[in-house]
Amino acid sequence: MRGALVTAGAPDLVDDAPIAVTCARRLLGGGAPHIHHMASLARLSTGRLVLTFSRIVGTRRRNNGALMASRSDDDGVSWTPPDALYAVPGWDCLNLGGLTPFSDARLLLALGRLQTDPMLPDGESCTGWRLTTTTSADGGETWAPGGPEVRLFPAWTEFYGASNPHRLADGRHMLAVIGTTGRDSGWQAGVCFTEDQGATFSPPVIVAAHPTLGFGDMDAARLDDGRFLAVARVFGGHPSVCSVSNDEGRTWSEPRPLEFCGANVKLQRLRGGQLLCAYRDERGGGAGVACSVSEDAGATWRRLGWLARPPDGAPPAAFMVRCGYPDMAPLRSGLLGCVLAPAPDADGTVDLRWLELEDRT
Repeated sequence: MRGALVTAGAPDLVDDAPIAVTCARRLLGGGAPHIHHMASLARLSTGRLVLTFSRIVGTRRRNNGALMASRSDDDGVSWTPPDALYAVPGWDCLNLGGLTPFSDARLLLALGRLQTDPMLPDGESCTGWRLTTTTSADGGETWAPGGPEVRLFPAWTEFYGASNPHRLADGRHMLAVIGTTGRDSGWQAGVCFTEDQGATFSPPVIVAAHPTLGFGDMDAARLDDGRFLAVARVFGGHPSVCSVSNDEGRTWSEPRPLEFCGANVKLQRLRGGQLLCAYRDERGGGAGVACSVSEDAGATWRRLGWLARPPDGAPPAAFMVRCGYPDMAPLRSGLLGCVLAPAPDADGTVDLRWLELEDRT
């Protein structure tokens, strides 16, 4: 399903950006009002793209989301009709970390479910959560039954790291992970390690934690010199932070603030060695997806503009999930495929957006 070309909220990048948007269209839309959001994208060695996302019927979150999956074998030109992978009555089922491709024969998916109470204060609305995993050995055609609960933090655990997994020199894999010390509070960002491709996980190594600030939505990328750079969201509208590891993730530098204020972070290495960072821009209402680039291994960042511009007016009052969650994967064509959730239409509908990005470096 190709989808309609985007007009409202179209990309808008600076002229000298190291990337160019060659295509922007709706993805897997149509039908009655709905919300498609929190997408995750993975590419297998065959070139197949696997996409998972949450679908909410209607435009109000009512603990009724289902986790869906679709596949493309032609660089995202067409997609299979979405399959429902995970749905539990009374729960909002969604990616709590999304897809982690260890190999074509072991594609790991984090199955998450939440319960929220809209009467509670914003930022403290989650009253229940559970994380487990499933795997596919046939490119996302079929999936194993969900495994036992995964809890690496005292409360909430999420394998948030859109670039997971990272293979280490000793053969293990590192995954970015976030979680809480209390009910929807005490957010920390870190990494964990697995020696068996996600069958078991080590306790987290904390990258960012603070007595009063919360950290989440962290992604990591390996630099040219072998170090790892991690970029994390700071809750409350504070600038994002970055940290560096010189020892394969065992220890991390003190987090320092960056030039942008981003959530749902996705890091992507460009061919020329630059680092692209896509994120929901938390400044100005958090209704658009922006991107910045670093040419000095994350020391400084330059804003490139919008991958999805925010609407001119405020989002519909019924809209109860935020835009963002960009993810990327290389295509056979040499372009980068990018999926994200834009701001809602006037009726509250949210369709995923598919972008194709040319790497100019």
